[in-house]
Amino acid sequence: MAARKKTVSKKNTAKPARSRWLKPLLKLGFYSSLLFGLALVGYLIYVDRTITKTFEGRRWSVPAQVFAQPLELYAGARLSRAELTIELERLGYKRHANLPHPGTFKSPGNELQIYLRSFAFMERHRDAQRISVAFAGKRITQISGENGAIPLLRLDPATIGSFFPSHGEDRIILSPEQVPPLLSEGLKAVEDRNFDQHAGFSIRGIIRALMVNLRAGERQQGGSTLTQQLVKSYFLDNRRTIERKLKEVAMAIILDARFSKEDLLTAYINEIFLGQNGSRAVHGFGLGAQFYFNKPLAELESDEIATMIAIIRGPSFYNPFRHPERALERRNRILATFENDGLIDTEQLTVALGQPLGVVASPTSGGAYYPAFMDQVRTELKDHYDPEALSSAGLRIFTTIKPRQQEAVQRTVSHTLNQIESDRNVEAGTLQAAAVVADSQTGEIHALVGGRKGRVDGFNRALNAERSVGSLIKPVIYLTAIESGMHLGTLIKDEPITIQPEFGDVWEPKNFNGEYTGELPMIRALAESSNLATVHLGMQVGLPLIAQRFKHLIGHEPKNKYPSFLLGAEALSPLAMLELYGNFASGGFRTPPKAVIAVLDERGQALTHHPFELEQTIESRHAATINRALEIAMAKGTGRTSPFARRGVAGKTGTSNDNRDSWFAGFDNSHVSVVWVGRDDNAVTGLTGSSGALRVWNGIARQDGIDPLTHAPSAELVDIEFSSGLRANADCADVVNVPIPDFENLQTKPGCRVNSGSGLRRWFGSQ
Repeated sequence: MAARKKTVSKKNTAKPARSRWLKPLLKLGFYSSLLFGLALVGYLIYVDRTITKTFEGRRWSVPAQVFAQPLELYAGARLSRAELTIELERLGYKRHANLPHPGTFKSPGNELQIYLRSFAFMERHRDAQRISVAFAGKRITQISGENGAIPLLRLDPATIGSFFPSHGEDRIILSPEQVPPLLSEGLKAVEDRNFDQHAGFSIRGIIRALMVNLRAGERQQGGSTLTQQLVKSYFLDNRRTIERKLKEVAMAIILDARFSKEDLLTAYINEIFLGQNGSRAVHGFGLGAQFYFNKPLAELESDEIATMIAIIRGPSFYNPFRHPERALERRNRILATFENDGLIDTEQLTVALGQPLGVVASPTSGGAYYPAFMDQVRTELKDHYDPEALSSAGLRIFTTIKPRQQEAVQRTVSHTLNQIESDRNVEAGTLQAAAVVADSQTGEIHALVGGRKGRVDGFNRALNAERSVGSLIKPVIYLTAIESGMHLGTLIKDEPITIQPEFGDVWEPKNFNGEYTGELPMIRALAESSNLATVHLGMQVGLPLIAQRFKHLIGHEPKNKYPSFLLGAEALSPLAMLELYGNFASGGFRTPPKAVIAVLDERGQALTHHPFELEQTIESRHAATINRALEIAMAKGTGRTSPFARRGVAGKTGTSNDNRDSWFAGFDNSHVSVVWVGRDDNAVTGLTGSSGALRVWNGIARQDGIDPLTHAPSAELVDIEFSSGLRANADCADVVNVPIPDFENLQTKPGCRVNSGSGLRRWFGSQ
């Protein structure tokens, strides 16, 4: 009994010792768990608020879209069936015998039948409709629709760019109603079969993807849900760590709890990364359809939708431009999945598998992308809209560019530079050029080329290359002289001159050919671009008055205050020269070049209109006189080598010192154009205005055609001898018909008989 009692006594004394340790441990565990739980809840609340706010704000961020001028069709328009076909294909229209949906056309006989897309123009919305365009040769003869003849029709304009944020993401936002059902169901079939059932992540999906990949011996499926992929695109980087994966799952669960499945799927369709185009990241299926197929998402066929889904898995690995075989193989596997899931039938599968990959020829050939012109659009908008509004407010910007003309000018620039380099046996690729073409009356820019490679972002020579303009400045001197009371028959000195400025070196200008005639009329001096005669005239009129006139025509004072300004020692951009010559082309009005017509908000309401500015800068009679002189400069002067010299075109060539810069500025009744050719390193090219820039302009004129200048008759027109300025007639002299006030007081060339009515035949007299 004693032993048993001792044993019990030992057990009783041990219990209190354990209790002393157990209670503090339990307390510590409880409070630690409580703190951890509170921290976890706090973190989840923070994550919930953060990602919900970000998701709500970002999923509807819409970059501004920029549209070109639509091509206008009307009976009598100079446009062949082949040319209109090219325009339709540029817009992504596809040939189809049955015209099953908008964006298709066919060409039976001598006409085109087109199923036009709907489009919200600035003035009104146009519904999708079927139309027919009939042709005779290279002209449209009739346009008809379901309700009869259509006098004027506009194609939907090309999208030429967008203002995506500084981090480079560009997208076209789609609403759920704009998403084709095959895309929605196809994404779930290929990427996330349990999307409609799971809570943001799927254990079953992970296991299924693992088994598929093991059987295939490669990674064919991923275990992430569409929601997880959306989270990764929105919030996380691509590091493959357990911490990142846990965050991804937690965020996916929160998003799934907060938003509907339709919201999440639409956000995914608008967000997913699908490729890279230089600094521009292509996000979402809306933009992806334009980028890869040059047409809206709604017009994609089943094989094209399968290609887009194929790219998701690896936009670089399955890039259809670089790896078409890989993309085609994966596309076909996805088409098989479509058929297995009942999304398409066996016949549709057979047809789809027989289609080529069908993407555009290159990343830059889908749609239209004109970075040089977009630079001008940005310049015009920067004072009205901040970058955030342009990149997120869904604005629609309508511009003046005409893609058909833009691409013709770009081709001409590139081709002519190649020809010049070949003809002169100089290193290929050393010459550069810029060209701007605008409406002669409104200043609306129809084409703007910043270099020989048009669809490459880089230095924009049309806007930013300020180079000495040479003889392009001379019409300003002659205009000022005419406004001072002189006329085109006035004789001016053509002899050596020495000018000693108050500061600087003595200046002794020379003629291009080193010769001089002693005296010649103003019309000949301008046409033949005599340096000495121009300097004598400028010094006679006065440099301050000429500088003031220049400022009135272009909006700013010349930087060069010295007499060398008279020969074009003034650095200006091609766009600035376009503004200067626009004063002449418009008949005496300053119409600054413009690229933006209007800006609409996401509801289609006009925020700003950009009407053309109009200020009279030259009296009409003086404008008519200088324009006639520039016509003669083309016909008998430095522009005479052009095949269009005598077709109603006015223009002036320009060459800077040492033949570094070659210029031409000219205009007809419709367009004013400026071309510059030179080298980026400012090295000597050996080109004059005639042998360089004029050749480029000749190519542009061949593409666009000439709309000859027209003038109202004037009682002041008279025939004078080109070489002497004396009154004469075509039977006894080489005459030009020019406007001269009080022509009765002009001397007559000896041996020529003229009367008061002689030489007053018409504006376009003998040249």
